[in-house]
Amino acid sequence: MYIFIFFQPLTFLRLTKARKSSAEVGETTSRNRIREVQGARGMVSKGAVKEQLAMELKSIPRTELHQLFQELKLDQVRIPDGHLLATKVDVGLNWNQCRKLRRWLKSYGVSMESEKKSREISERLLCNIKILSELQPMAVKSKEGTSIQMRPCAYISSLKTAVYDNLSRSADAGKLTWHSNNIPPNEVWVKILGDHGGESFKMAFQPLNKDHPNSKTNTIVNCVFEAKDLRQNVVTATSQFAEDIRQLQVSTWSSPDDTTYNIRVFAASDYALLSLWFGISGACGVHPCLWCEVDKTNMRLPEAQRPTTTLRTLATLTADYERFQTEGKGNIKKAKEYHNVIALPHFDIPIDQVCVPGLHISLGLYQKMYKMLESDLHDLDMIIATTLTNGFLEDPDTDRAEVLHDARLHGLESYVDAVDAARAEELKAEHLQEVIEAKESKLAWVAYMTDDGEEEEDDDEADKARENFLRLEEEIKILQEDKMKSEKKAVDIRKKANVSTEDGPLASQMDDVLKAWNVKRQAYHGQAFVGNHVHVMLQIDAIKDLSSVAAKVATDLVEKYEGFPLSIITRSRSLEEKYQQLFSLYAACHNSFTTAKPLTEEDISALDTAIKKYMQFYRQQFPTNTIPIKMHLLEDHVVPFIRRWKFGLGFHGEQGIEEIHAAFNNIKRTTYGIADKTKKLYATLHSHIISVSPDHVGGVPNPKPRK
Repeated sequence: MYIFIFFQPLTFLRLTKARKSSAEVGETTSRNRIREVQGARGMVSKGAVKEQLAMELKSIPRTELHQLFQELKLDQVRIPDGHLLATKVDVGLNWNQCRKLRRWLKSYGVSMESEKKSREISERLLCNIKILSELQPMAVKSKEGTSIQMRPCAYISSLKTAVYDNLSRSADAGKLTWHSNNIPPNEVWVKILGDHGGESFKMAFQPLNKDHPNSKTNTIVNCVFEAKDLRQNVVTATSQFAEDIRQLQVSTWSSPDDTTYNIRVFAASDYALLSLWFGISGACGVHPCLWCEVDKTNMRLPEAQRPTTTLRTLATLTADYERFQTEGKGNIKKAKEYHNVIALPHFDIPIDQVCVPGLHISLGLYQKMYKMLESDLHDLDMIIATTLTNGFLEDPDTDRAEVLHDARLHGLESYVDAVDAARAEELKAEHLQEVIEAKESKLAWVAYMTDDGEEEEDDDEADKARENFLRLEEEIKILQEDKMKSEKKAVDIRKKANVSTEDGPLASQMDDVLKAWNVKRQAYHGQAFVGNHVHVMLQIDAIKDLSSVAAKVATDLVEKYEGFPLSIITRSRSLEEKYQQLFSLYAACHNSFTTAKPLTEEDISALDTAIKKYMQFYRQQFPTNTIPIKMHLLEDHVVPFIRRWKFGLGFHGEQGIEEIHAAFNNIKRTTYGIADKTKKLYATLHSHIISVSPDHVGGVPNPKPRK
């Protein structure tokens, strides 16, 4: 029955009058009352029962609500099975720490899988993968020479089985993709990688049919050993995978839905390891390129002026090695006669499926250009330093203290002091030379008087003259020695006196620009850059800041201190214009070839044009500079590789293996308590395989990017 009051309808509900409180009734009455309340709630909320109940719960004070849940034992939280194992490998916990975490969370009403359950899940994740570890003979270099030592090595027994297992689990999880058919629909691509870092060498594989093929969660290490990546060590530890890789190239994989796919294997790493894998002597050889037989002399020439160059293949590498052994008798000094092939290819991967190392090209060429600019600015710093020491500071109108305490010139103070000290020694030597000349004139006169034909009237006078002669000779000898010491000291001081790039008023400004862009060069590895920093510094504004900072400082110094040469401004502005264009041309190349996205034919043609412009400008403006192997790879082999496979080098590149070193260091912290090095490495690889399994669930989410 409805009654309208103030135009709002009312509904009458039948509710049983309670004769007892709910705390006293039995189960039947309790269920009846629950149904009546639910009916009322449904009527009041117009069917939105859950939302109405949520609002009622919110109206209860938090303390009372929490107490109620505790009484009803509804405050328990259950973490799904597998998530503790995921947290263990992601955070880097050992089993003992997991036990403590479980007890601590249990005290707050949070329950989770037992250790036994975690170990069972771990076994299921690795049911098709067998991990082995053993000591293997490795070459170890030291100051005393190279010795053979037994070092731990952990590895997956079958690479082929591990690849198939990963693909099957990925397919079940719906994680496989063909990148909008840029990968042929009947193919699955797998990449083999290798790199040394964190005191160990790691070999890994990546299925490329993933949304993020270069992520560390898609980089599965199949072999790790604790030794340097010397040729004999790599061959010893990884030769067992050569047959697996050969079989993968000719085999097919059947997905869970019985679709058959051909497997294509690629290889990626830094240039040194690629050279090792495919048997050439490396970047220092006369024929340094892995993709063609060009020599260093012809590398300097533009492509149009070079003679025709033969592309390398597995067949040509094998033929050159056989000739090296039969004709060259394996003499490493004759390697250049056989295109610098000194070993058979380690893996049966076609050369056109070996990725040009885009990351190392990017880092290497940027660092080369940075050092070129730094060197040119250092030359200007030396001009400024020479100006200061060639009479500028001696000018009565110049305040020496003011000049040398200028923040930009203060770094030259030690050089100026050293030159002053050398000049003082040179003045001392000049003074000694004058004294020597006076003594020598006196000595000549004494000798003349002693050799006079007249007989000496007095023997005493003759003896006195001879004594005077000998004394003068001895004095002159001592003076000459003092003069030579002063001259040598002056030369040594000038040799040691130098203006470093950190002290120069212009070159030192480059580090300030890097700091302004939050970029810091590595303390080791030749102060190299990292990939993200190169990307930052190749932005338009960063290029302008880096190339123009010296010209601004030079202009300010010349305007502030009368007597500084105007050529400093002219040359610094010329360098600004030249290097701004050089970096800009390179940025156009870098931003295109480093991408991991598919590239259209139009994109590839634009990249080809950008590379040609960059190389033409480089050869015109820096005719005496060398063409390193990385620049040759950019000029001759980047575009053909991208055109062949339709992806930027970031897709097939070596970035993934570079990130895995930090992940291994994190895992190793959980295995420090294992005394046996072989078992420790086994446990490390075991945890890694779990963390990268496609069935890996839970774990620590990635941080949200800052706004």
